[in-house]
Amino acid sequence: MKNNEVKNIWNTNAEFWDKRMGEGNEFHKTLIEPVQLRLLNIKAGDKILDIGCGNGQFARKMAGLGAEVTATDFAEKFIRIAKAKGPKSIKYRVVDATKTADLKKLSGITYDSIVCTMAIMDMEKIAPLIEYLPKLLKKDGKFIFSICHPCFNSGENILAHERDDLEGEVKDKYYIKTRNYTVEKSYLGIGMMGQPRSQYYFHRTVSTILRSFFKNGFVLDAYEEPSFADIEDSLKIFNNVYKNIPPALICRLKIK
Repeated sequence: MKNNEVKNIWNTNAEFWDKRMGEGNEFHKTLIEPVQLRLLNIKAGDKILDIGCGNGQFARKMAGLGAEVTATDFAEKFIRIAKAKGPKSIKYRVVDATKTADLKKLSGITYDSIVCTMAIMDMEKIAPLIEYLPKLLKKDGKFIFSICHPCFNSGENILAHERDDLEGEVKDKYYIKTRNYTVEKSYLGIGMMGQPRSQYYFHRTVSTILRSFFKNGFVLDAYEEPSFADIEDSLKIFNNVYKNIPPALICRLKIK
């Protein structure tokens, strides 16, 4: 079981991630936030639960749009950082979403929406959360999650850049080499260059993830694959590779 080690890594990385993430880095602001906000369709007074809130940047965004937000993370240092940033209207809780006993601490309120931003691939176990979600959602409530795209930005991927100089014309080609997509495993990786410790990723296929939701009474309501299509002349190989290939997957699910 790696869960304690995963938690220790995130507590170690929390301050570094907060400084680099701020109120949303390029990846989040370009790919994740716009889609999640559209799928949430927040109305003033909506009760929203944020699972795996990190430094609280998306919780603050939702609160600024009028939502009543409860935000959770299993890394105590992230919760301390998020609380210090305010606003006081956000209720922050230390909750390990991989443990049913911890999720039960959230009982007593049913939410209009629950969101999990770029965190499911960081969880050793996702079954406890998915099984407990129906107890936390209103009858017409929705669950929205974003993850590194399991097909193109998870597992065994290599980003590639080739340059041809043929007949006086230079052409750049960017692509991904991927293998063993169906081999589900954990591995250490770097989420942000320079972070103190490598973090664990838990690679699962899209079908494995969605099957867990279907088993617990959910239906898929939206399926989004954003890319950097609108960014031109980037100096980053990451942005160029993912210009026409999606590095993230965002889904909205509802109870049948």
